[in-house]
Amino acid sequence: MARRLSSTIAVDDGSGEWFLGNAGPELDVALSQCPPLWPGPNDPTAPIHGIFLTDAELDHAVGLLSLRQASELHVYGTAAVRILLSQCGVLPTLESYTVVHWHEVRPGERFALNYRHGAPSRLWCEPFDASSGRLPRYAKGSPTSAGVVIGYRIGDAHTNRVAVFLPSLAVLDERLLEHLRGAQLVLVDGTFWTDDELHRRQRGTATARSMGHQPIDGAHGTLQLLRELTDTHIVYTHLNNTNPILFEDASERAQLAAAGAAVAHDGAEFEL
Repeated sequence: MARRLSSTIAVDDGSGEWFLGNAGPELDVALSQCPPLWPGPNDPTAPIHGIFLTDAELDHAVGLLSLRQASELHVYGTAAVRILLSQCGVLPTLESYTVVHWHEVRPGERFALNYRHGAPSRLWCEPFDASSGRLPRYAKGSPTSAGVVIGYRIGDAHTNRVAVFLPSLAVLDERLLEHLRGAQLVLVDGTFWTDDELHRRQRGTATARSMGHQPIDGAHGTLQLLRELTDTHIVYTHLNNTNPILFEDASERAQLAAAGAAVAHDGAEFEL
């Protein structure tokens, strides 16, 4: 099985100027493998104009430190995420190296993704709450609040096409499904195939749900619930290394394909 990087995405409006969704630990590696996102020989600034965060998990945010050499960074996230990243030291460390402009986002309030110089791109984001009450492991014992985990609807104001980025999903209920409807692409949490996957693989006793991830398979799994989104391309991301869909010849991968869903891979590109 080939090594995979964390679930960081990059979006643009066709201008060649980019915004990141999350910043995984291997962000510098991911950027170096994607020429459009890597600084040119005569330009030390990567064409990244902002980063929107879904949560404060280290796997989704510690890569911000890889961008510390930028003259300034525009980061979008909830107040809860900012507090957690401040408590764990990621944000203060980043602020020691560069100017961080924190743009507070609130579930239900759409905002434009602006270029560094202030002009708006064609892209907008609309956050929605996906919190389950579970905090990052480093914040155990801290009070929970709304906005600890969110997803984003990401749209293009010119084409009216929409993608959803939801790499952390604890419970897919009717409220969350409503945010997914009408999207052409949904990138969704595929951490575990079954709820008892770690036990089956002799990797622990915790269940998928106890760790804040709704499994893919089963009567109440996300694959079954997402079947109603008939005009939406479903792509699973954020896969644990115990998940059998990592293997192309696995029966579980065939089951996904039969349902019209797919597995994300490093360097995958989607045009809406």
